[in-house]
Amino acid sequence: MIIKLTRDNFNFRFKQYEGMFFHVDINEGSEVIKYKITKDKEGLELKEFGNTHMKENDMLYIPQIEAYIDLKTIK
Repeated sequence: MIIKLTRDNFNFRFKQYEGMFFHVDINEGSEVIKYKITKDKEGLELKEFGNTHMKENDMLYIPQIEAYIDLKTIK
């Protein structure tokens, strides 16, 4: 899944992530979710990467922007 980080869609305070892309692979049954943030949609220009977690009701936490994304609204 690829999500573009924009202020129109997400309420976050760190301007340096605006317009970047959040790439995530969610595997059923796994508690740890690996992700990367890139400057391009293809995922070639890496900015950061790491692990995150899912909160109940399909809420995915992105640590760099300190925000939860409701996956039900993205899919």
